[in-house]
Amino acid sequence: MLVALLALAGGIAVWRSRRPKVLRLAAPPPGMENPDAPAPELPRLDVTLDVISATRSIMKFTLAYRVNLSNRTDRAVSDLSLAVQLASARRGGDNAPSSGAAQQALGVARIGPHQNRSISGEIQLPLADIEVLRQGSAALFIPLLHVTLEGEGQSPLTRSFVIGNPSASGSARLHPIRLDQPPGSVPGLRAQPIAIPES
Repeated sequence: MLVALLALAGGIAVWRSRRPKVLRLAAPPPGMENPDAPAPELPRLDVTLDVISATRSIMKFTLAYRVNLSNRTDRAVSDLSLAVQLASARRGGDNAPSSGAAQQALGVARIGPHQNRSISGEIQLPLADIEVLRQGSAALFIPLLHVTLEGEGQSPLTRSFVIGNPSASGSARLHPIRLDQPPGSVPGLRAQPIAIPES
């Protein structure tokens, strides 16, 4: 149901601890004594997403974004890789990030203790890959952006965001993007973190 998808944007969800199926960016370190042992966790990193701009043409949806990383620990993080995936929320489907389907790979050389870094990029989603949601006569879609962080030899960390129009009432709810309007700029979009249920 559309209501269930819209519930994704009902506010900031509490992150759930789990090991999602994500794109592996770094090979296991050589000489690992026990390859089946769980990889060490990344230091605590807070991840937020800003929407810089968005446009829709007759062929694709384009999102300019900024990922903000905050190191909340007393030790530096080095050689960090980011995999970014833009997807369309699907009714009754698996909305978790798809392994190996990230469209962009970015890198951060170092984030010092209690320091912040921001990485900007632009990503596109073909309209053919969008699942159109119907609400009455309106054609809508809900973009999801997944960011996977990984350091060499460490287990990946994935954060997911829903993107939409803020509510006129001032609540935290985001509304889907309309597809039945002329192509062009899609102003005022916001991003909110969400917890994607395991499939």
